[in-house]
Amino acid sequence: MKIVTAGTGMAAAEFVEQLRLEGFSGEIVMVGDEDFPPYSPCVIPFYLAGDPLDTVFWKGKDFYEKYRVTARLGEPVVQVDPDRHIIRTANGKTEDYDRLFFATGSHSRHPRPEWLETGGVFGFKTLTDMIAIDRYIREQQVTEAVVFGGGFIGVDAALALQARGLSVSLVHRNTRLLSQMTDEDGGQFATLRLAEKTGMDIQLRTKVEEISHANGRLTAVRLSDGRKIATRLLILSVGVTPNSAPLKGEDTGICSNEQMLADPCIYTAGDVAITRHAIDGVPAVYANYPNAMRQARVAARHLVHGDGSYGGSINTTVLRKHIDFPVISAGNFSGESVTWQRGDVWRRVYLVDGMINGYITIGDTRLSGYLYQHYVARTRVDGTIRKIISSPRQDGQYREMLGFASD
Repeated sequence: MKIVTAGTGMAAAEFVEQLRLEGFSGEIVMVGDEDFPPYSPCVIPFYLAGDPLDTVFWKGKDFYEKYRVTARLGEPVVQVDPDRHIIRTANGKTEDYDRLFFATGSHSRHPRPEWLETGGVFGFKTLTDMIAIDRYIREQQVTEAVVFGGGFIGVDAALALQARGLSVSLVHRNTRLLSQMTDEDGGQFATLRLAEKTGMDIQLRTKVEEISHANGRLTAVRLSDGRKIATRLLILSVGVTPNSAPLKGEDTGICSNEQMLADPCIYTAGDVAITRHAIDGVPAVYANYPNAMRQARVAARHLVHGDGSYGGSINTTVLRKHIDFPVISAGNFSGESVTWQRGDVWRRVYLVDGMINGYITIGDTRLSGYLYQHYVARTRVDGTIRKIISSPRQDGQYREMLGFASD
């Protein structure tokens, strides 16, 4: 049997590793659009902030040799023919398969794609992006940057660039940063504290409207409120889209069943996979590292042994890079809210039928594991949750279990 992966990212690497661990000894071909061993997108901002490049290859630079893989790199998959069991790459080459693992990830949405043709304008999604940004900063001796987009990736980019020593302006169209992973109050709290802790110039309710350039290089950006910012570096991070078009014909994600099958011979995982939510059952793309790893393991076990199923995704998001101010959330922000705040710590839990329907913790991580376990276990916490999240010691769950008095 011949296995082909469309994509060489985290999900594809986990899938291949698990195939070998489960005893598969047949041919494996991995086809990807970048010229690197599998790397962790979670880590690449640390490289831009100054860490060594080798740290991004979390399964080793020798991955292809170690797992006996034929790698076809620098060849993005542009078409899948499920009837003929063939994939086609951008250079017109084809690869046949018996089983296909489709994990092509996602790409950044750009408000004006032509801006990327200007020197100093970059996306912030791939290792190729990071290497290009790093080179540009060094060669042009860049000291300031504008990041357009204040979601998870945009804030990550801004913090990485600031950790590198650049002065950063962060431009966001919403009323608050991190608007997809917080509610209004939590987002406002996080935005205020991030501004205070970083000194970053944060511009809300506006967007980059135009860019100026000279000799093919960026010189300034103009915001929709009329303000002009001189800069030689612009990062575009206004959202991502699944790379599902080669298989589905459009970039809206790919539905899979509990065995991660989108077709009798095609598995999928990661940023392109539409799966049901483990708690409420709503189908969507839930793109995060834990989901992608579990999906890849289920697919590998099913391919080799014919058993195993995926129990659903959890929409957890964790921001804790480059600054000691974590923002963590999961679930839905609806129901009865229970809130506690003191200093730099803010916590909110949403309850439905006495169970956690969603939660946000900002400024510390001590309760995140406790909240997550009760969220996925669907246990009633309405009798204790107010006391637990309001513990100034940040150890309310432990004191509750041991029967100690709360402060």
